[in-house]
Order: sequence, then C-alpha cells, then structure tokens
Amino acid sequence: MEVNFTPFDEKKLIYLLQKGFPLTSRPFDEIAKHLQTEEKLVLEVLRSWQKNGKLRQISAIFNPPALGHSSSLFAFKVPEKNLKKAESVINAHPGVSHNYLRNHTYNFWFTLVVPPGMDLLKEAEYLLKESGAEDFLYLPIIKVFKIAAVFDVESLNNFEENPLENKDEIFPFSELDKNLVKLLQEPLPLVPEPFKVLAEKLGLKEEFIFEWLNNMKEKGALRRFAGLFRHVKLGYKRNIMVAWLVPEERIVEVGQKLSKYTFITHCYLRRSYPHWPYNIYTMCHFKEEGFETIKNISQELSLSEFLPLETLRELKKIRLKLFYTKN
Repeated sequence: MEVNFTPFDEKKLIYLLQKGFPLTSRPFDEIAKHLQTEEKLVLEVLRSWQKNGKLRQISAIFNPPALGHSSSLFAFKVPEKNLKKAESVINAHPGVSHNYLRNHTYNFWFTLVVPPGMDLLKEAEYLLKESGAEDFLYLPIIKVFKIAAVFDVESLNNFEENPLENKDEIFPFSELDKNLVKLLQEPLPLVPEPFKVLAEKLGLKEEFIFEWLNNMKEKGALRRFAGLFRHVKLGYKRNIMVAWLVPEERIVEVGQKLSKYTFITHCYLRRSYPHWPYNIYTMCHFKEEGFETIKNISQELSLSEFLPLETLRELKKIRLKLFYTKN
C-alpha cells in the first residue's frame, strides 16, 4: 500500500530518527505524537522506506574501540587489471563495512575493524597480498572533530553527535554484553513494541535493555540509537572525501572551522607520512557538483594544498557487525 506523507512531515521524521530514537516500550507511538499523526502510519512509512532502500536500519551505533575493537581507514593502490579481484577480496572481509572506488592512484578506500584478539595490520597485509594491490596507506584517527552529523533535510537545527573524545578506553565486558551488542546492532523490528521482541530473544525484560543502553552511553560504548539512511536516497549524490594538508600549528583551528559546514559530516585528524602529507580528512556530501564549494573553502581558510577524492563507485556499505568471527 502506498503511503502518502506530506513533505514537511517526511523530512521531520527523517530528522527525528537520525537525531535519536526513543528508548521506550512504544517508540513509534512517541514519534507519531511528535508528528501529530498515528503510530500505524509511522510504521507503514518506515516499512516502505526500508523496502525501497531509503532507510537502512534503526539500531544501536556502538563505539568499536570502547568494546576492544581496532579500526582504521585504509587506502589501497590497485592496478587496473586487479580491480575486480580487489573488490571481491576486500568486500568479503567481515570487518570491512565501507569500501569506495575513488579517483586517485590510491583508488580503494575502506574502513577495516577487527575484534579483540585480531591484529589490524596483519589483516590489512593479508588483504593487500590477496587483492593484488601494490601499496597501501594506513590512516588511523588521531583526533575526531566531527562525526555522524544528521543530514540537514529541511534546514532544521543541525544535530551533531558527540565525538566521544577520551572515551575510547576499553572497559570489561561480559558475554551478556557481547550478546546484547550483537542483537542491538541489527535492524530494529518495525513493530509497535520492538524492544519487547528483542528482550524475549535473550530472556530479558525491556527495562533491562533500556538501562543497559543508557549505561553503555555513559561509558562511551554507545554513540547513539538512531535511524540510518542512504544519503543518495536523500538527494546527496555527490560524495567527496577531501584530504587537507594543514600546518601543525593550525590543526585545531582548521578542524573546528571545517566542522561547522553542514555538508561536512565527518572531520578527522589522521596519520600522515612524508610521501603522503595530508592530515585532516573531511567527508562532504552535496546534492549538486561540489568542487567549487571545496575550492572556496580552501581560499577562505588559506589552505592551498588539498586533494578532493570523489567517490566513483560505492563498492560496499553496510553496518559493521561487532564481535564477528572470521571464517
């Protein structure tokens, strides 16, 4: 059944889901009250969005380092003859959640996360050998300036997730914690009482799950519980990662200024090298061509050396599954 939803309400629903999901017994009813509509209609809309790929999922978004996982951005230099092989090998790894083909000799850009007990660089070296890549860049985060901002779909107040600085220390976690992470990172059932369904799977009470989630947030292990959308379906069809070469004495200043632009959703300070001096990375999403905007920013901030890396093709984009086991 096709659902009619006014443009304003639709955009407000998208915003509310990205900002944070109500941790209550009937969350969709609470959202419906905000929109002055009915729970049934909200669920019908969300099911239709999930079916057509607009809504990826509603779930817990965890902070991997706090749960003992190691992660980094990698860039592989893959020759033309090995493109298909590299795509297959890299995408097959359960720790790769995002993989993009970009317009540079370092053409494969992906995030790799490994659970406790697994060596991150050894996994990267394995992928390098198996993919036929000639070289790679290891680009771990040194400092977070901005992460996972909500897409501004209707000039609503832009919401930015806390960077969680100084909250990457590992805390002791139990088997129950691991089981809850595994369950809550999956798409939330689109039913009136979704947490009741999840609680029954583990033989718990809903209240325990809500208390656990709030506790995980306090510890820095949970970033937020929210809806995740495919940005292309929201109209953001041009996606450009920009690597900036910023003088050391200006890193904090520039990082903070870049973070204020609403079309920049992520801004990080990453490791640099003599042959690869770029140190600040921004992820920019545009509805139209964005290179002129990036050039204007470089002039405004007096940054003459920067590298726009346009996404030519999205090779893989899924929610990362923490505590996975490698076959």
